[in-house]
Amino acid sequence: MASRGSLRGRVEARSIDYVPLHERKGRLSDQATIWFAGSAHLLSLATGALAIGLGLNLFWSVIALLVGTVIGTVPVAAHATQGPHLGLPQMVQSRPQFGRYGALFIWAIAIAVYWGYVVLDGNLLGSTAHQLGWGSAPTWAVITGAISVLLAIFGYHYLHAAQRWITRALVLVLAVYVVGLVTGGHFPAGAFSPSTGFSWEPFLMVVSAATAYQLSWAFFVSDYSRYLPPDTHKGKLMAWTWLGLLGTFTFEAVGAVGAALLPEDDIITALHKTGDYVFPGMGAIMLVVGGLGLVGLTAMCVYGGSLTLITALDSVKPVRPSVSARMVTILLVGVTGTIAGAALSTDFLNNQFYTILTVLGYMMAPWTSINLTDFFVVRKGHYSVREMFKPDGIYGLWNFRGIAAYVITFVVMLPFMYLSFYQGFVATALNGIDIAFFVGVPVGCVTYWLLCRGQHLDEEAALVEESDRELEMLAEPIA
Repeated sequence: MASRGSLRGRVEARSIDYVPLHERKGRLSDQATIWFAGSAHLLSLATGALAIGLGLNLFWSVIALLVGTVIGTVPVAAHATQGPHLGLPQMVQSRPQFGRYGALFIWAIAIAVYWGYVVLDGNLLGSTAHQLGWGSAPTWAVITGAISVLLAIFGYHYLHAAQRWITRALVLVLAVYVVGLVTGGHFPAGAFSPSTGFSWEPFLMVVSAATAYQLSWAFFVSDYSRYLPPDTHKGKLMAWTWLGLLGTFTFEAVGAVGAALLPEDDIITALHKTGDYVFPGMGAIMLVVGGLGLVGLTAMCVYGGSLTLITALDSVKPVRPSVSARMVTILLVGVTGTIAGAALSTDFLNNQFYTILTVLGYMMAPWTSINLTDFFVVRKGHYSVREMFKPDGIYGLWNFRGIAAYVITFVVMLPFMYLSFYQGFVATALNGIDIAFFVGVPVGCVTYWLLCRGQHLDEEAALVEESDRELEMLAEPIA
């Protein structure tokens, strides 16, 4: 085994396996910094620009974005409490609700989300660097991917450290940007008037888009809280995570500002120019620091994609967690995503982002409602870590309750969906207002709860206690 002082010894060893108590350390404030830097970045500009493009003025755009962000943050922050409680990454925890094989579909969605963000991030950072005159977009997409892969390989603690420094830079430049624009009088008359620039249809569309975008982090959160002690206060953990995820709103608001002041420009150009309104060169600083946040997010996606890929492979054939397994899957997710991002056109984000964002929200709403209902209401946190990894464990290969709840929830959502290639009849009757997410989450919660009422949880609880009795002694070091 490599010594901790060597380069290999600094690489995180654990992946989908249980984190034993003697390795649990960390601070709650890290949940704020990893998520602020992970959500306050250039990609979040697009959701803010969408609000202006739909016809809202700046005041109502900011309100809609804030409402959607707050709504979407609630379930995401709740997922964060599962990490310290179980000492496992997020997606392993889907086995009790869907079964070892049944969860493969959920993991496929999660891998698509992670990989998709790697592609989008590299594509956007490449085009941004090209705009700054630093070279070709594909070259910078590859550089971004390489840095992200390296961070993901070193893993959990290095990702947290990087995001702490990026958060400090983001807070500083955002403060200068906002104060400079406000004191400089750059906003047009009526931009912040609550009596104009409002319509229910675009307002609710923006709320839905902001909610769906925020919910896309739900697959991640336990991955970055699982090294915290199990007695971590759940309310405080949720509060710190919630605070960090407000970073999404900051750059969404910046995107709305750029679109309001320079409606003819793309979001990156608008940020560059509005930054220079504060002082010459401030636009480039905003792009660089916002790009650093995107590099951090890309590394988190490569890391999470690796964990989910290992989880999926382990369901088909048991995988022994190892450093080698981590590196192979990290390279698979990171390299393929980077190549795809470098190959895409530089206007891909402007043309496809809203559709991708909405579809992700549709796919994740049933999962997050089922997973949280199982954790907080049905099983109340009583799980066996060891049984989750047994092919013949108590959670089975298929769990019809979770699978049926997911299918029912998704079908119920169909009439409320509104996309360029599909419009549900309810959404059409509402003039394009998409409330599928707001229907899906409560339906998923209630449906899964009803289907679980016949479970023999007392018998399961006894098996859980017996199976995990010697969990700490069995948590071996990983080579």
